[in-house]
Amino acid sequence: MNTQQTVPVLVYHSVCTDPAPLMREWAISPERFREHLEFLAREGYETLTVTDYVARLRAPLTPVPERIALVTFDDGFADFATTAAPALAATGTASTLYVSTAYVGGTSSWLGPDGEQPMLTWEAIGEVAAAGVEIGAHSHHHLPLDEMGSTAVEMEISVSKNLLERHLGHRISSFAYPHGYHSRRIKDMVRRAGFDNACAVKECLSGPGDDDLALARIMVHGDAPVDQLDSLMRGSARAPRHERLQTKVWRAARRTRARVGSRARTDVFDTA
Repeated sequence: MNTQQTVPVLVYHSVCTDPAPLMREWAISPERFREHLEFLAREGYETLTVTDYVARLRAPLTPVPERIALVTFDDGFADFATTAAPALAATGTASTLYVSTAYVGGTSSWLGPDGEQPMLTWEAIGEVAAAGVEIGAHSHHHLPLDEMGSTAVEMEISVSKNLLERHLGHRISSFAYPHGYHSRRIKDMVRRAGFDNACAVKECLSGPGDDDLALARIMVHGDAPVDQLDSLMRGSARAPRHERLQTKVWRAARRTRARVGSRARTDVFDTA
């Protein structure tokens, strides 16, 4: 890859017309989502799964298209199978879906009553995987891993990987940190668990030199019009090579709050 090339890695959550109140900021309508996918095709973006993209990062001399974009989904809402997947297939868009395994077949109960929406079943996950969607792990209970002790983190990471592999019958290579929260310790644990790559958030563009165990992604908020998506993809900064000071301070504050029994807000995404 060209060392100056930038790659937008987009994060979606729910594609529906009537999201739960807490999900309105993160849900996009089916019509608008289709507009996003058609925009990517029209602008000549080649879409890749996260694992395919990391393979390109690790082979910098391999010729690649001038424009690459990634489409990722977090959590595993049921509307991915009914609404997002058909649009992805119709437009030939590659994608990676990250699943929080404790909630498969249930609801997004970690968000509380105002955020509950139906989640994918194991059958639906198998069907979208068979259709070519890359499935990744998003931990088991969708907790902020960098606030937790090592034993609990290892369980969250390994249980999600093992469940997905058992149900799908193939290796799971990619992980996404819940809320984007990670640290060097968490990255090392993800690597030791057998993952090849992982996604953070960062609200920045990826590209050569990005950390393949904390890839930069950009959140797609609400029903963002195409011109807003275009601005994000063209105008966002390149991911910093080192963790920013404000991220370290924010992590320390959250850990302190967790220790005294007051959980930090879990609807805030890391911008490390």
